[in-house]
Amino acid sequence: MSHEKDSSMFGWDDRGAYGLGVKFEDKAAVAHEVYYEDDLLNIRDQRLYLGPAIPRHRYYALMAAVALGSAALLARAFWMQGLQRETYAALAERNRLRSESVVPSRGIIRDRRGVVLAENVPTFDVTVTPVDLPADQSGRRDLLGRLARVTGMSIADFEQDLASSTAPERRMVLVRDVPYETAVALRIGLADAPAFEIKSGSKRLYPLSREMPSLSHVLGYVGRISADELADEFKGRRPTDMVGKTGVEAFYENALYGEPGERVTEVDAQGREKRTVKQVAPVPGDELKLALDADLQRATENALKQGLDKAKVERGVAIAMDPRDGSVLAIASWPAYDNNIFSGRVSSTVYGALLKDENKPLLARAWAGVYPSGSTIKPVYAAAALAEGVITAHASVLSTGGIRIGSSFFPDWKAGGHGMTDVRKAIAWSVNTFFYTVCGGTDSFKGLGIERMVVWLQKFGLGRRLGLDMPGELPGFVPSPTWKMEKKGERWYVGDSYNVSIGQGDLLVTPLQIAETTAVIANGGFAVRPHLAMATTTLGERIVPQAAVKVVQAGMRDTVIYGSGRALADMPFAVAGKTGTAQWRNDKANHAWFTAYAPADNPQVVVTVLLEEGVEGSSTAVPVAREMFLAWDGIFRRRK
Repeated sequence: MSHEKDSSMFGWDDRGAYGLGVKFEDKAAVAHEVYYEDDLLNIRDQRLYLGPAIPRHRYYALMAAVALGSAALLARAFWMQGLQRETYAALAERNRLRSESVVPSRGIIRDRRGVVLAENVPTFDVTVTPVDLPADQSGRRDLLGRLARVTGMSIADFEQDLASSTAPERRMVLVRDVPYETAVALRIGLADAPAFEIKSGSKRLYPLSREMPSLSHVLGYVGRISADELADEFKGRRPTDMVGKTGVEAFYENALYGEPGERVTEVDAQGREKRTVKQVAPVPGDELKLALDADLQRATENALKQGLDKAKVERGVAIAMDPRDGSVLAIASWPAYDNNIFSGRVSSTVYGALLKDENKPLLARAWAGVYPSGSTIKPVYAAAALAEGVITAHASVLSTGGIRIGSSFFPDWKAGGHGMTDVRKAIAWSVNTFFYTVCGGTDSFKGLGIERMVVWLQKFGLGRRLGLDMPGELPGFVPSPTWKMEKKGERWYVGDSYNVSIGQGDLLVTPLQIAETTAVIANGGFAVRPHLAMATTTLGERIVPQAAVKVVQAGMRDTVIYGSGRALADMPFAVAGKTGTAQWRNDKANHAWFTAYAPADNPQVVVTVLLEEGVEGSSTAVPVAREMFLAWDGIFRRRK
């Protein structure tokens, strides 16, 4: 290679050195930058230094730190993979596998002839797996905000639901019953969010409740489980599960619910399902058959509404019950509501209007309303006085218009009185003086007295819950001297006994209790428990001697033949009954009662009617009972 070549490019010198961008003639200039083939680690005229050496103590410290760190990592690995192997294996498996509960199909509710009263219809639900939501708050709120805008709900509602989840890796329902168009929009809008999924669900439908709102009190409705229910009554359920809230939906919740199934899926790192690993089918809930007859319920509701319209009042109750076993055949409280509004998403406006309505349409007056009984309680006292030997079937009391005690006067409803009155006449014409005397007594006659009155009222089921298969049944109230002293600081007077003897004062009953007392008389004196579900039941023990019952039955038959219920004397079958008029406020009209049974010689149905502020039972309540008896005759007797 020529030494004269002038080039700034790399080249070899005469010793084979590799030049670094300098002229080859100027070897001195490259003394410190040229490496020769025979000694690549040295530089001509100068030794190469990498820098000052690391101090020995630092070197040892660094090595110790590395050793300690490695030991810690090895110890942690041993702890995780050895001692805690099962725990972390379970966590890893939980990240890979997702389990979700499969809600069983709720049991269908039917009437006694198989007519569907409650069923399930398919819906679209928005579900979420909480653990798959973004960990950062902004990303989480962005997703929830997108969902809120489409569904019309609030992020706060979603956050509250998510906070209630005790198993964030389990899928839960976040929004129920979204319309089809909304479901499609959400499926598209949340396609990038695997935490959310649109699933098929179901909601309750009550097909007859729109045309027959009185069924709503009986059937009730389902709603989302509350925190208290979850902690107490329904442990193991999910926070977003639906449970029966009122009516037979609530009373028979466990049977209607069934057994949930399970679906286990494998997911990828983004939470997307890859395959189904395990699937256990749910067990559907049991069907519930009620003793109610849908046709008689419709006729009962219509008769009650017509009676209310004619009386120009708005609230009332009508009940039809079989006295032979306590089966409730029809039971209507008015006003009522359509329980379909509680199925799926509930309108707060509609619900608020129901709560504010002064007529309280949500109140099941038949078993949760309490009223003074008026004269419908008199057959109970007549049976008690006969059973206790206080009177005989032929004993008479002179009615002259009332009884005066000191400055107080206790009147008959008829001015001048009813003359000589035995027990049958006292029942037929509802003679107050007879029951004042027989129950409270006079200076010359010892009556039952309040203690025995209380005992007999309780025997007939008053002052306690009857055991109706329905939540919310009230016990009514039977006053006593002890109660009056404790609550009012006053002793019991004979005038208190007089008031209670005609169903006034502090005595309170439910319409169902009056139906039950009538059933005891109708069936010959045996205890009976009203029930809504179809069941094989038997009568309870005899609580009234047969001889006493026969006298009371005759008096109730006389009520229809010539007494205050004679508007039913022309019925195609014999009816026995008792009217009642109950005072409850000085500034309000009286409540109107009528309770009866038929056929009188072979009782198969009890009918009890109450019209709040209906003034008088004989004029306003009896016509309602008439329509109910005719409907029962056409549906039950003539169908056979």
